[in-house]
Amino acid sequence: MMKFEDYKKEFLLFLELERGYSEQTINTYKRGIDRYLLFIKKKKINYLKIDKDLILDFQASVSESMGSRTFSRILSTLRTFYKFLHNEGAIDDVVLNQVKSYPSPKYKKSIPTFLSEKQILQVLEKINNDKKLSDIVKLRNQSIIMLFFTSGLRLEELKSVQLKDIDFSKNTIRVIGKGSKTRLANFDSDTKDFLIRYLKFLKKYPLIKTNFNNNLFVDEKNKNLSRHNIQYLVMKNLKTLTLNSYGPHALRHSFATHLLNSGVGLGAIKSLLGHENLASTQIYTHVSLGKLQETIKKSHPRGEK
Repeated sequence: MMKFEDYKKEFLLFLELERGYSEQTINTYKRGIDRYLLFIKKKKINYLKIDKDLILDFQASVSESMGSRTFSRILSTLRTFYKFLHNEGAIDDVVLNQVKSYPSPKYKKSIPTFLSEKQILQVLEKINNDKKLSDIVKLRNQSIIMLFFTSGLRLEELKSVQLKDIDFSKNTIRVIGKGSKTRLANFDSDTKDFLIRYLKFLKKYPLIKTNFNNNLFVDEKNKNLSRHNIQYLVMKNLKTLTLNSYGPHALRHSFATHLLNSGVGLGAIKSLLGHENLASTQIYTHVSLGKLQETIKKSHPRGEK
């Protein structure tokens, strides 16, 4: 019988090579498995002897340190891991069904953060007026904000965009999303203008080589911007809008919400966001409903009643 750690390594490799998951996603799975491993080690329980009572015990032990949403994510990780063990012949159907049939905890889904076009313009102006930034960094940061807002890209997708992926004649970017699935993302004429001006500045910098295999967003030393770099610059620039901590995902949410409020169907939005199923997209109906209710309150004679 293989040790838990050996199966874990095989499983993480499977996620990378077979599922095509990103490093961030794989690390999320790893943290979930490690948390469960720590629990069963303390209990001195064989990892192959899992049942509903054990999962309930695990949930109770971590309830004070994590919310229902986090535990639900770990439970999903365990289901995927034990399905992998089943496929490897390490466990039988009875054990697998114990994990699969354990109910996920219910939690209230948070409504996505929504930013208006006016707020985005304020952010762009703030960047433009920042005297600490060089012209190329200003254009780069503005391009990043606009691309998130008008294309709905995920952070990992934007980070990995290369020059060869952009088609300015069609205003599209080829992106590789979750599970290594490729799709075309669109951007508007204003974003195109920022990108073209940014690329013209890139060519003026002797340290920066603008060949087609380079990442689109780099620093002044021609190093690719990391996830952390992009996350930080977005949060820093959006911070002035509100006390809340907004990041790249808020811009992606805003992209989807604007489309829905303009009458675009959920099926089309699902494709544009690169969602695997419609359930992931349906959260935006709550945002649209909230806007509708607000409009009724302002416009209808009985709205405030």
